[in-house]
Amino acid sequence: MSRSNFCKSHSGGARMALLSLLSTVAPLASGQVSLTTAQIAKRVSPSVVVIQGKTESGNVLGSGFIVSKDGTIVTNLHVIRDMKTATVQLASGEVFDSVSVRAVDERRDLAIVQVAGFKLPVLELGDSDALTVGEPLVIVGSPRGLEGTVTAGILSSVRDSGEGFRVLQTDAAVNPGNSGGPLVNSKGQAVGVVSFKLLAAEGLNFAIPANYVRGLLNSLREPMTLEQMRGSLSAKSAADDQSSGPSLKDTLDWLKREIPMGITNWVSSSGLRGGLTDSHSMQSTVWSFDSCTVEFGDVVSVFATLTTGQTVEFSVTHRYTVPLGRLKGATVGAWQNGAKEFISGDKLSYGLSLSTGSKEIRYVQSNTIPTTAVVPPEVSYIDKVELFFTDDSIAQRVKSAFLHAADLCRSKQPEPF
Repeated sequence: MSRSNFCKSHSGGARMALLSLLSTVAPLASGQVSLTTAQIAKRVSPSVVVIQGKTESGNVLGSGFIVSKDGTIVTNLHVIRDMKTATVQLASGEVFDSVSVRAVDERRDLAIVQVAGFKLPVLELGDSDALTVGEPLVIVGSPRGLEGTVTAGILSSVRDSGEGFRVLQTDAAVNPGNSGGPLVNSKGQAVGVVSFKLLAAEGLNFAIPANYVRGLLNSLREPMTLEQMRGSLSAKSAADDQSSGPSLKDTLDWLKREIPMGITNWVSSSGLRGGLTDSHSMQSTVWSFDSCTVEFGDVVSVFATLTTGQTVEFSVTHRYTVPLGRLKGATVGAWQNGAKEFISGDKLSYGLSLSTGSKEIRYVQSNTIPTTAVVPPEVSYIDKVELFFTDDSIAQRVKSAFLHAADLCRSKQPEPF
C-alpha cells in the first residue's frame, strides 16, 4: 500500500512510513455545537498560512495554521524539512521571510515554527480524543497553491498508524499543498494536521491528531534555524539507528488500546450445575498501563439456562499484575475450546501466553454470582498469564509489543509519564 504527503515539490517531498490499517479505535462523542461549512471557513481561514521554500531539488509549498498571536505555527515536518529558505504568507497577504523552528516530532511528522508576528489570528485546538466516527470535518489549506481552499467530509475512522500512534482518516478532499493544514471540527477547532493520503485510492486521507500537537507545544525549545534543525535531525537519526522501536510510553499506550480488542464468545452444551446451555463472552480488559508494572486481564460473562427454565447470569473477573521487566517469554497458540463452538462461527481462538518463569504475577479472581453469599476474591501468585483473541495477527502484534516493552523496562529507559 502506498501513500503520499500533500506537499507540492519537484522532489516529491519526504515520505512517512507505510500505514498499517489493522485496528480501529472507537472514539468518544464530542457533543459540540455545529457550525455550517461557510461559518467554519470564515472563522478558520484567517489563521491558515502558506509555507513556501527552496530545497536543493526545487520549490516546496505546504500549509500551516497559527496557534498563538505572536506567530507560533503548526505544520508537517516534511513541509519544512529540506528547505534552505522559507517564507510564511498569511491569508491577509502579509509575508514573513524569517522562519525559525521551535520543535519537531519526526515520527509523527509534526513541526512547530515561529515568525515574528503580533496580534495574529489564532486557530483554537480541539480535543481529538473526543471525535466521533461519522461526524463532519472540514479541511482548509493551499492545494496546488490555491490558498484558502475549503473542502468538507466526515471522520471515516481513527486508525493505528502501525508505529505506536493514531491517525484520523477522512474523506474530505485533499491535494498537494494541503500538508500541514488544519482538519477542523464543527466547532471551528483544529482537531488534526493534514499529513498524507493513500496513493491509487480516493477519499483515503489522513491527519495527525491535534492532541499530539499539544504535547509538542508543551516542549518548545529555543528557536533553531532550518539548518540547525536539519543537523539535529541527522544526529537523532544516527542515535535512532542504535536502537529501534517505539518508546516505552507509546508501546504501553498502544497495548492499552489493543488489548480490549481481544474478545471471544462461545456456547457450550456440557451443562453447568444443571444447565442445558451456557453462553460465554470473554472480554480482555486493561486497568493500568502507565509504568513497568501493568494490570490487565479479562471478564467472563456467563448466561446459563437451567433445566427449570430459569436463566442465570454471573461473571468472573481475572486480574493480573505483571512486572514487565520480569517477562522471559511469550507465545501465541491456537485454542479449539474443546467441544464448545464459537458464536462467530470460527473454530479457533488464539491465546497469547506471557511467562515470567517464576511466580511473580499477582492473580486475583473475583466472582459476581446471583446469590446473597459473599464470595471473597481469590489471590495467588503465578508464573504465566493468557489473553485470547479471535484474530491471530492482533495476538502476534500484542505479543511483539509486550516483548518490546519488557526489553525497555529491563534497560530502565527513562520515560516522561
